[in-house]
Parts: sequence; C-alpha cells; structure tokens
Amino acid sequence: MEDDATHPVMLAAAEGDLRALKEMAAVVEKEGGVWNRALMLAAMDGRLDVCRLIVEDVRVDVNRPSEGPPLCHSGWCMEGVTAVLISAMYGTPETTRYLLDHGADPTAGGSMGSALHGAAMTGQSENAELLLSRGMDVDLFDSVHGTALHIAASKGEAGVVKVLLEHHADPNMLFNLHSKPLGMAMQKESWECMRLLIKAGADVNFIDYIGVTYLMVAASSGLSDVVKCLLDAGANANTPDAFGRTAIQIAALNGRRDIVEMLFPLTLPLSTVPVWSIDGIISHVKFNNLNPRVKQPLELDEKIAKLKLEATEAFRRKEYLRAAELYTCAMKLEDRVKEHAILLANRSFCFVRLGQGEDAVSDATKCTRFRPQWPKGYYRQGAAYMLLKDYEKACDAFEDGLKLDHTNVDIKNALREAQEALKNAGCAEK
Repeated sequence: MEDDATHPVMLAAAEGDLRALKEMAAVVEKEGGVWNRALMLAAMDGRLDVCRLIVEDVRVDVNRPSEGPPLCHSGWCMEGVTAVLISAMYGTPETTRYLLDHGADPTAGGSMGSALHGAAMTGQSENAELLLSRGMDVDLFDSVHGTALHIAASKGEAGVVKVLLEHHADPNMLFNLHSKPLGMAMQKESWECMRLLIKAGADVNFIDYIGVTYLMVAASSGLSDVVKCLLDAGANANTPDAFGRTAIQIAALNGRRDIVEMLFPLTLPLSTVPVWSIDGIISHVKFNNLNPRVKQPLELDEKIAKLKLEATEAFRRKEYLRAAELYTCAMKLEDRVKEHAILLANRSFCFVRLGQGEDAVSDATKCTRFRPQWPKGYYRQGAAYMLLKDYEKACDAFEDGLKLDHTNVDIKNALREAQEALKNAGCAEK
C-alpha cells in the first residue's frame, strides 16, 4: 500500500482522521483513484468509520477493483482486488459485514480468487464464517488457487479448515494434477489440518498423477508422525508405485528405519526380498540399489521431460500455479542434483509470479544449496526477496550471483534496482 502514501487522503485514512477526510471529500475528485485506494487501506486496517465515510459520503463504488501497481502486504502482491477481499484477508468481521451490506461482491477478488480465498490465505476464520453465512459457495473454485480449503490446508490454517468443513467443503476435490487438501496439509506438516480432513472423509489412499500415494511421500520425506497418522486412518501400505516399490522399500531406501518398523506389520511379504524382516528389507534395498533411475532411465527421463514441457507451456499461458504443480511432479521423479536445482529455480519463478514470496524464497534457497556455483539460483533468490521488499537480502543474493558471473547483464540490472530500492526505503524511513 505504498503508492500514493503521501497523498493527504491516504494519510488521513491511515490516521483515521474523519474531519480531514470530510473536508477533502468536497474538493478531491474521486475519479483519480486515490479514494479507491484509501478504501482499500481502511478495509485492510479494519477502520469501519473511514470505510463508512468513503462509501456513503464520497460514494466510492465498493466493487471497484484496485488499479495501478499491485498492492503488497505480508508477502502477497495483489492486482485487481476489491475492498471486501482486502477486508476478508486483513480487516475485521465488522468491516467485512459493512461492505457486504453495501453491495460488495465477495466473489470478485481479482488475482486472489474471492474474498473466501483471501480469508483462507491469512487464517481469518471469523471472516470465512461470515462470508459462508451470506451464502458463498464453500467449494468456489479458482483456476489459480483451487478452493478455499486447498489454500487453508496448504497454509496450515486449521481454524479456517474447521469452518470450511463445518460448511461441508469437499475434502477430496482435486486441484490441477495431484493436489488435494490432505496432501497440501501433509506438506505443511499441519497435524491438526490433517486430523480435521481425515475426520471429514479425506481419502488417505489417493494416488496422484505419477502414481504416488501420501504414504510414499511421507516415507520418502522421513515424516514419521505423518506416516503414523495415515496408517491410523487406514492407509494401504501395500500399494506399489510406478516402479513396483511399496512405502516400506521407499523408507528403507531413504534410511528411515523407524518408518520401516512402523510399516513392517502392515506390509505383505515381497517375493523379491529373500529375508522378510526389518533388517532383511534394509539390507536388500542397500545392496540391490532399488533406485528406479538405475532400472529404467529412459522411461523416467521421458516422463520428466514431458512434465517440464507441460510446465513451460503452462507458464507461457500465465497459468503459474499449474506450472508450479507440474514442476513439483517432476521433482518427485528427478534425483539428479543439477536437474533438481533447475526445477526448484523454475518453481521459485512461478511463485514470484503468483505473489507468494515466502515460497519463492524457500525454493530459491534450496536451489542455491543444491548448486552453489550456479548464478541463476541467486538471481531467483534475489527476485524472491524483492517481492518481499527485503531489499538488503535481495542485494546480497544478486551480489553472490554476480561474483559467479560478473558479465551477467540481468543480474547487474537486478542488483542496481535492488540497491535503488534499498536506498529509497532508507530515505522513506528517515
């Protein structure tokens, strides 16, 4: 909300100065957009009195979308959003209720989906309850974000997940290729969200686009608590993946004896394992190298290449979340460090375009760990920090990239922009 920050209307709105706003209502034209942005600011801060003045005295259209540069707050950058969405994300139920009572359309949310999606993103359970009580479709689907339940589960917002499920949200709705709420909660390691979803009927035996189950993902990632949760809910330990491996073999392959011990009583003996015991399974995997890349590299490489191509095409169509999902699928199959780092860099860029700064930083940072001598990883990391307006860290990242490739024009320009932004931020603070 930095644009027009020094405009008298914006300053008065930020301070809640109703007298100044009333005086300016008679002389400041509303066509310029500053009143619209002032309404956004008031909705964000939960200033009901300011919202009332702007809507009733200035007569700003409550459904007028934001204009100009994206509105950035808490790692999210939003375009074409409405006041009720901003209020649902950051404001109070009172402000949200007022805007709804004055004709705000909660389904018009611009780049963020809808007001319900916005409430899910920031864990605003009271606002979510209010919107649903006004008749909003709990399973309203957005091609970029999925449903509100997908978002709440992916953020670990158990309060919102509870509200949505109480309003009969579908716990098994598929988003893009392989994303269901339970899998998203699992990746977030949100036990409470997982418990709520399983209780609501989430399918613990779902098999995704590339033949992977939740149990396999948890076994591969070493998430013993998730494995226990899934097994207690009836997950099938005997489902094989595309390479014929079950979860217990995957756990053994990743050196997770504790998970092998959990899975052993529920796994049927495999004819390929000579000695069916915990030690026998671990020894067999260790000495026979059950890495699928050794067994069928051509088939695997073709699968990864297809996913990468589909991701590239989705990105060109500006379907950034779908592209990110496709890169995620490819990463599940890719075990070459260099290629895995490239996929992380690409997914980080998708998250930047989606305005998801924290996720973008996380992927870019992992990328630099995998390939510390690759300049592009630091370039992506710097771009992610720019989105979060952490200009100092952005400068550091771009400088690290430039040390590796001092002729890179893109990194030079990005560093210059970051340094200028850091300088301007310092001046603004003074």
